[in-house]
Amino acid sequence: MKGFSFILEILYFATFRKPNSTSLILTFTVPPFTTLRGMISNALGLPRDDYSLQDRLKFGISVKKTGIKNTEVLKILKFIKTDKKSKKKRQPWDMKNYPSSPLFHEFLTSFVYKIYLASEDEKLLTNIRERMGNPIRSLYLGQSDDLIDISEVSSIVNVKNTMASKFSSIISNTIIPGVVLEKLPYAFKEANGKYFVEYRMVAIPVNGYVDLEKPKEGYIFEKEKEVVELF
Repeated sequence: MKGFSFILEILYFATFRKPNSTSLILTFTVPPFTTLRGMISNALGLPRDDYSLQDRLKFGISVKKTGIKNTEVLKILKFIKTDKKSKKKRQPWDMKNYPSSPLFHEFLTSFVYKIYLASEDEKLLTNIRERMGNPIRSLYLGQSDDLIDISEVSSIVNVKNTMASKFSSIISNTIIPGVVLEKLPYAFKEANGKYFVEYRMVAIPVNGYVDLEKPKEGYIFEKEKEVVELF
């Protein structure tokens, strides 16, 4: 298996919206796997709802700089149809005439991630690596105006599996002190003509790495010292 890594930095702010949040929009701490594939699809210029990358790429995600999770309050105006028989005219610029409700919105600032990308398809990896610096469409994470910066794109190297107890990336199914547990969207699956989202429970190291009591399988990218788990 081959792979390469790159630094992904949130330039201003980003929200990785948790799908079950409504009036309180919550964000994941790290970009979900589905979001990262969407970013790469933009770089390659793939059409919308193209899921061809799902079974061809593996990701490792490491938090290199923990930024700030903020909350803002938005005022949402609810527009109501005017009764045609009513003689009273509703002026669109008069906000007092419209009911409103607050919306609480979480967003991240100043987070920096290191993304590890691996695949058995070296040709695909080469194409993705070239497009990291020259994407066909603009790169963003979350909403379309949540711009990002990509830097320190490594060369394509060999990826070897190993047994380790210290990991610098998010890992699966681990409940220990010093981690944040989150259920990340992993892939879109189809059953009986309908699509649903497959999730993966991950542990995110708060201090950049996690020490386990027992070794587990991980991966090392050649020329790198850190051990990561690939999903």
